[in-house]
Amino acid sequence: MTPATPPYAVGQQWRCRGRHAAETPTLTINRIDPHPLGGEILHVSVTHARIRHPGLRDGVITTFAHLPIIGQVLERSDAEHVGQGTPDPAYLDGYNQWKQAFDAGKAGSYGIPLAEILDLIETMLAKRDTDGAGHA
Repeated sequence: MTPATPPYAVGQQWRCRGRHAAETPTLTINRIDPHPLGGEILHVSVTHARIRHPGLRDGVITTFAHLPIIGQVLERSDAEHVGQGTPDPAYLDGYNQWKQAFDAGKAGSYGIPLAEILDLIETMLAKRDTDGAGHA
């Protein structure tokens, strides 16, 4: 029996279900690392999202350079393979910070649907902006 071809590869682009009709996030796989507990960690960039960020003039982030996920995120997000591209080098800063924290046991990877991840990011950005704004 020949081994199955891995379902994910660097450069693949996947369109996922967003949180509303105006949001059609697309993930690009920039890097794949083995997960210490088995499986893989996919390091993706997100485009075509609509993440509210009160600290920005436009109030919205449409791209997110680095997000560590496992394959179940794509399965749970009704992902559709939409093409092949090239990795986005912008992910490297976030990846390097994540890798250092991961190796220290202080970071992990997401396994929930992308819509829920985007909600979490939005909540963290709002909290960070509230905690850091206007305090003397």
